[in-house]
Amino acid sequence: MAKKKTLKSYESQVTKAKGAYNKANRIYISNNKKLGGLKTKRVKAKTTAEKNSLDRKIKTATRVTNKAKGKVTKTKGDYNKAKSNLASFKKSQAAERRKAALNTKKKIITKMQKDKPGYWKAKRPFVIPKYPRSVNSYVYIDNTTESETVTTDLTTNSIAPGQYVNHYTQTSPVQRQIDGKLGGSLISEIKGLKEQFDSLKRWSTNGTEVELHHGQRQSNHAVLTSTASNFDAPRDNAVPVSIAIEDVKWAKSEVSKKSKGKATTKKENNTGKKAETKGTRKANKPKAGKYLTIKKGDTYWGYHLSFGTSIAKLRSWNGFPDNKLPIGKKIRVK
Repeated sequence: MAKKKTLKSYESQVTKAKGAYNKANRIYISNNKKLGGLKTKRVKAKTTAEKNSLDRKIKTATRVTNKAKGKVTKTKGDYNKAKSNLASFKKSQAAERRKAALNTKKKIITKMQKDKPGYWKAKRPFVIPKYPRSVNSYVYIDNTTESETVTTDLTTNSIAPGQYVNHYTQTSPVQRQIDGKLGGSLISEIKGLKEQFDSLKRWSTNGTEVELHHGQRQSNHAVLTSTASNFDAPRDNAVPVSIAIEDVKWAKSEVSKKSKGKATTKKENNTGKKAETKGTRKANKPKAGKYLTIKKGDTYWGYHLSFGTSIAKLRSWNGFPDNKLPIGKKIRVK
């Protein structure tokens, strides 16, 4: 039975291939340097015997150097292949993690509705990791206040002559503040509620990417920046809590690859005839996606859980507000 490949085994192959390539390259450089030295001596040689002796040495050194160069080419190919295999494995692992997280989210939703149906019906805000590992990875908040803040920083010194002082601005990510309590049901116990508070603290400390749903506003990419509680006034089934959550965005590379060769275009004589276009509009029409009729209670997040399509893509396709999907309208989900 073949042994299953792991991330460690692929990384080991890359390390091994890199070491072999570096070793082969060092040998080639050393041999090539020796060959160059022999050729220099050959130019300076005066006697026929000395020249013949150097010619034999140069012939042998050339053969050894060419062999070393071939070794470099082979080990470099092995190294590139090992890196490619590692990248492909990481990509497949990431896809599997996303798929597993999506399945876990579905189980979490079922558990949330069963554990606290009142909270779910009242659309109390809840925090859930972007990629949860457990069906218990969620925290409901019985909110009393919920606020949203967007701040813009202005420059206070002039940047260039002729411009007013605060010409340049920088907008901070959206920040949300939720105050309330954990608990609020007969099955909630202080021990379990403190564990939920510890989950919030852990996600905040680790910078875990989380999602905020229900409540007045939602966020699909955020990080908890503050988590606080007050244990001075203990309650039978509630723990006071206050959280601050901030939207985050993934950075995109601004580096563009340069083409190796310069593209050239061949100019054609203008004969007055219109060039024929291949294909028809019907033939080139993109494939249609999957559409559904919006029902009461449907949300972008629900479609995301069912079909795996990102919420950002759903928004761009349909353009409906998050909390106001028009019932009876058609919506693209895949």
